[in-house]
Amino acid sequence: MAAITKADFSPLTILVIDDSPYMLRLMAEMLGSFGVGKVLVAASAEEAFSRMQAGAPDVIFCDWQMHPTDGLAVLRRLRQHHQSQISCVPFVMVTGHNANEDVTLALGEGADSYIVKPFSCETLMNHLIKVIVQDKSHLMPAQDEEPQQMWAVE
Repeated sequence: MAAITKADFSPLTILVIDDSPYMLRLMAEMLGSFGVGKVLVAASAEEAFSRMQAGAPDVIFCDWQMHPTDGLAVLRRLRQHHQSQISCVPFVMVTGHNANEDVTLALGEGADSYIVKPFSCETLMNHLIKVIVQDKSHLMPAQDEEPQQMWAVE
């Protein structure tokens, strides 16, 4: 199996959605330490969708247990934007729920990955790589740009 030995996350914009200020700060700092170019944070679903009006992020990490709108509702709303670029954004559900039914539900609704709290930096990195590698369109240059090598695989 090939291993990713080098990754340049600097072109990425990642949106973290969580109603916990602690988790927002923690995830933003972890993603920043990976070299992510831009980390946006939102403390609610409405704030997240407002931020996405300015442009779709490359990846979304979203807490499931938020109030008044939970992460599953955010995911469903995101995936219903069929005519919009945001409907295809890789989505990682972050939660304390680890029951098989919860994982199955989130993935069935369109989540690309699922992280159970508490988690390590390594776990966060692995899920980030997983959803980027899954979604090849994020590695494609715009029509007027030269191709960039974001990944070195050995």
